[in-house]
Amino acid sequence: MAITINDDLIKQWEPKIHKILADTQVRGYSKEDLEQELRISIIKAAKGFNEDRGVIFHTYLHTAMINTIRTLISKAQRQLNTQSIDIIDDDSDTRGPINKILQAIQDPTDNTEPIITLDILKNYNLSDLEHRFLKLRMEGLTMDEITAILGESAYRIRHSIRGKVGDFNATTSST
Repeated sequence: MAITINDDLIKQWEPKIHKILADTQVRGYSKEDLEQELRISIIKAAKGFNEDRGVIFHTYLHTAMINTIRTLISKAQRQLNTQSIDIIDDDSDTRGPINKILQAIQDPTDNTEPIITLDILKNYNLSDLEHRFLKLRMEGLTMDEITAILGESAYRIRHSIRGKVGDFNATTSST
């Protein structure tokens, strides 16, 4: 017998959602976000449920909901280990000159002259392409314009720089 997916299905399992979330917090997600993620997992579980496997729906759903929470926790932990170069706290200038470069990348409309040059980044093993990306970004070009000029995805290049900045953060945070 197939599970009917409708509002009644969600209402039926709403107490289970609240029970699972009673002692659960995931960084970056509000309680409402988590509730919605679990509602989505109910729908997915109902679509994927096969009673011929000898498992009752409650057990199948419980596993699906727990796996959803585990996935969200895992994503949140990965985000903690990676700092986006688009979100820089200007008050924390503890990283030295690299912060000025990151600030220039963050706000391409800021017309103030950076205090440092890209030469300071030689210590961070950036490729020529990454240096060119930073220079163009500091000049205020958009990601699409940079892609057209460099002939490679500006998003891929930025991702590569983020990885190296992450390495930089790891080395400085231990001091």
